[in-house]
Amino acid sequence: MKPNSFSLRLVLFSYISLLSFLHFPHAITATALRQGGTPPVSEGPTVRKEERWPLEVSEFGEVSAVKISDGENGCHHLHFITMDPNSFFVPVHLYSQMVFYVNSGSGTLNWINIEEDDDKLQTVKLQKGDVYRLQPQTIFYLQNDIHYNNPQKLEIYAIFSASSYELKNGLFAKAYASIQDLILGFDDRVLRSALRVPEEVIGELRAGTQSLIVQGQPETNTSMWEVGSRAMIRAFLGTKNINGVFEVENGKKKAYNILKEDHDIENCYGWSSTVTSKQLKVLKDSDFGVLMVNLTKGVTLGPHWNPNGDEVAIVLRGQGMVTVVCPTINDQTVCKNSRFRVAEGDVFVVRKYHPMAQISCNDGSFVFIVFTIASKNNYPQYLAGKSSILRMLGKNVLAKSFNVRNTTIDRVLSSQRELAIFECTSCAEEEEAGMEREDRGGGGGGRRRQAAEREGEIARREEEEMRRRQREEEEAAGKGRVAEGEGGSYGHGIQ
Repeated sequence: MKPNSFSLRLVLFSYISLLSFLHFPHAITATALRQGGTPPVSEGPTVRKEERWPLEVSEFGEVSAVKISDGENGCHHLHFITMDPNSFFVPVHLYSQMVFYVNSGSGTLNWINIEEDDDKLQTVKLQKGDVYRLQPQTIFYLQNDIHYNNPQKLEIYAIFSASSYELKNGLFAKAYASIQDLILGFDDRVLRSALRVPEEVIGELRAGTQSLIVQGQPETNTSMWEVGSRAMIRAFLGTKNINGVFEVENGKKKAYNILKEDHDIENCYGWSSTVTSKQLKVLKDSDFGVLMVNLTKGVTLGPHWNPNGDEVAIVLRGQGMVTVVCPTINDQTVCKNSRFRVAEGDVFVVRKYHPMAQISCNDGSFVFIVFTIASKNNYPQYLAGKSSILRMLGKNVLAKSFNVRNTTIDRVLSSQRELAIFECTSCAEEEEAGMEREDRGGGGGGRRRQAAEREGEIARREEEEMRRRQREEEEAAGKGRVAEGEGGSYGHGIQ
């Protein structure tokens, strides 16, 4: 059997999942409000914090999701993971690239890539500001570090990639598979044979309701992987180590902390930092880059666009306005200039080639993290400032373009003293006032209609999901009654 075969990976993950149950016996009885289902796709350009789709909620944390349209054939898929102090995110099998940002707290990321890492468990310590990437075919789990003097929630914001074809045809319903998804769907006989455990152990697995986030065990420093995985990995995957010893690469991998590194742009009005494969090697051959922007009050990140990919942003602190200009590049797409307000926790998307500006309000700073999606470096192109592309064109060309005198262009270019971040007192407030005037005048009817349609779609999907869960519960109850009548063993599974 080849080490990277599908059946081998299933057996591997099943065994690992069983170990997590045995290592955390109290987790089997953890109660969870399983929302589940597939998050509805928002047409954008924003998804409010309160509109995130709850995937799973337990007393130890929660996972919510956002799917927002890219304006073409697909959508961007994000997860928001919140873990309480002394909590554990059980092992999951990752289907897609995953790039994430640590918004608060600290913890430990442990993983093994079935196709690349052989028998090496990788470990990275995480703290606020860290950026990291995991590849498909990775099995990973998370632990929230314990700080008795200052306990904090571990918050992770993650984005996943998938092809437009998969997204368009509904083939990418989940970013990763949970324990129950990959184990309890099998028949008892298959599980007993594959896991080499007696029937009563299978019964215990089926009897409990397990959440993705459970209580951890601070009293032990021994990893469940170290305890139970050595023999299994040697038996199924083989080992490059001549002694056949399971290796743990602890401390050799490091995340990139965007809060501690030098800024690309910085002045008294704010700063921005960019993370590419040059700063973080694990982003090599990735579709993603990461950008953080911190604007002080009454400031704008000047007009710019991304040449190679979309921007998917999450507001970390404060609030502001985003203005987007629609270039006339595609006659088949309905495209209009737009402006919208965003606040902490909101997600917003700006497509490639669309010039944009982000503006902070007068009452405080505006901070957001941006995932850029491109197959190559996606450095912003600025329309204003010292690095403006206007300088490269030359004043004679610009004068012809705008049908003005050269002296007018001289005044424009000579005024560009800052790189890209400028003072813009009350600009956000004026933009919002203009948006409200459009709404009162009827220009915002489309936005109000879209919001109402989006709320209606969410309600409809919630009702469908509730009905689906009721059907599954009724079917499971029916199977249970049949099994009891026949004297059979456990028989339900998670679809």
